[in-house]
Amino acid sequence: MIAAFGVMLVHANQEWFSNGLFLRPEYGHKLVMVFFVLSGYLIAFTVDKKNKGSERYLIDRISRLYSVVIPALIVTFILDSLGERINPGFYVDKVNAGNQTLRFLLNATFLQQIWSLCTRPSTNTPFWSIGYEFWYYMLFWLFCYFKGAKRIAGIVIVCLIIGIKILLLLPVWIMGAVAYKYSGKLVVTRAKAAFIFVLTILLIFTLNYVGEDLLAFKQFVFGKAPLYFSSNFIFDWIYGSLIAVNLFSMSYLAVTIRVPQIIEKVIKYLSSITFSLYLYHGPMLIFSAAVIVYNKSSYLQTIGIMGLLLVAVAILSQITEKQRNIWKKVLENIFIKDKVKIPVNE
Repeated sequence: MIAAFGVMLVHANQEWFSNGLFLRPEYGHKLVMVFFVLSGYLIAFTVDKKNKGSERYLIDRISRLYSVVIPALIVTFILDSLGERINPGFYVDKVNAGNQTLRFLLNATFLQQIWSLCTRPSTNTPFWSIGYEFWYYMLFWLFCYFKGAKRIAGIVIVCLIIGIKILLLLPVWIMGAVAYKYSGKLVVTRAKAAFIFVLTILLIFTLNYVGEDLLAFKQFVFGKAPLYFSSNFIFDWIYGSLIAVNLFSMSYLAVTIRVPQIIEKVIKYLSSITFSLYLYHGPMLIFSAAVIVYNKSSYLQTIGIMGLLLVAVAILSQITEKQRNIWKKVLENIFIKDKVKIPVNE
């Protein structure tokens, strides 16, 4: 939730919303790297602890994505269409010209970042990372549930479909899975875990301030062809490895921390709306800035608007969770011959 809210603060920093009151743009990509590491960790945990087979894995992953992706595409289309009618001039430099139908279809099928493509649905910039995430799920599925020639052939085919750009950030995702694999399995005392935790935090903060210029691939411009969001992959590998090691150390410290039940419930609820916040906030921020008259240099007013948007996301997320059950039933009919009801809460 913190990472998703951080991405929102990065986008809220734009001059069209707040005149630079919040997080600088360079933090947005770093927070997405945190998402990738956490995703690898959580998917590895799910396969290890709740392994229900190949078909169930696909159903769980695809339903999780589409339960938010499809509503987010609809919300983006509605808000951008309304916003352009109300304040067309505001949207001139925020929507890529032409082929919007194709752009939406590519993002709905997770093909928006393959090879030389880099396209978003209208104003919704965060969708780029979903075009990476889906294929990491597929590669992990092939690795976990297939063996021998089938595994190799499947992985090769997926790699040929997606291209080098997506593969360049795959190590960041894998680092999360590796962090889970070795969490609790190595002999690490609480004192050593605490030392590793503090050290990696310090290194992450140091890297945030002095490392990117040293580790970026200067012949590639971030966000531009040919590598677009993978342009700084060397920095991303090192940054992701520090996040993964930090997560690894936390697994040894967490068992000693007792969280009050009320706080645990709050954390679970906030986690449940994280994905919705990530994919809904972009067009919501732009629409708000386009149609609401307010002082863009006022913390009070900009934070107030973001507070209202968070309430809207919380409401939409309730619809999102219900949609997931519908997607599960549809996918069950496709992937599973012997129909067994899928548990609602997983």
